[in-house]
Amino acid sequence: MSPAQPRRDAGRTSLYERMRRAPLMRSVLRLPFVDRVLSPTRGDRPMHKFIRYSMVSVVAIVISQVTILICAWVFGLSGIVANTIGALAATPASYELNRKWAWGRSGKSHLWREVAPFWSLTLLGWLASTGTVQIADNMCKSHGVTGLSRAVAIMGASLFAYGVVWIVKFVVFNRLVFVDRGPGAPGADSDAVAVLDGPGTASPAPAPTAAAAAAPAAPAAVAPVVARPAAPAWEGPARAGR
Repeated sequence: MSPAQPRRDAGRTSLYERMRRAPLMRSVLRLPFVDRVLSPTRGDRPMHKFIRYSMVSVVAIVISQVTILICAWVFGLSGIVANTIGALAATPASYELNRKWAWGRSGKSHLWREVAPFWSLTLLGWLASTGTVQIADNMCKSHGVTGLSRAVAIMGASLFAYGVVWIVKFVVFNRLVFVDRGPGAPGADSDAVAVLDGPGTASPAPAPTAAAAAAPAAPAAVAPVVARPAAPAWEGPARAGR
């Protein structure tokens, strides 16, 4: 890799990075209502990550369900085709938001540690939803259900299957995929979460390194003791006599 390659990679910004740095997005995040809604998401504990993961899932569900509705109702596509297009439409946004906001990762994605496991779990959810969607579509055909009712049945079957693997995906993401691999790992410490923390939130202080923790503590400064000259013998009785 040439010396200019890291600079070119560092200069590239994803769509997520450009959106969260946009003045309009920053203005929206400063609104009191938005600040209250996002207040439970601030932090790095598993519960905070789970809340952010849940909010990302809502975004992905909206994208996929709207896509399925359009494909099945407007264009009359089969349940499997509509479900596949919905999964393909929602997965990129889900990956970007989960990686960069829910788990605060930055930098270039790792193919085998992040991209491949994420798409594998997405494939698992798609296979499960394909089975439920096919069952729902066959039942609609056997009972003569068409139009919007058929599309809603397909949407519900797809949502049910993805909900089954929803908790499994969080555990895998939190324990295997988006894990911190040390301070030197690429994308380990990101400010993606801090951007959504609002104007009054300070970033936490960095943890001390192992070398700093092992270094001996500096001796405490001791103030010099200055001996004061003894008072003259006459001063005591004279003061006492006064």
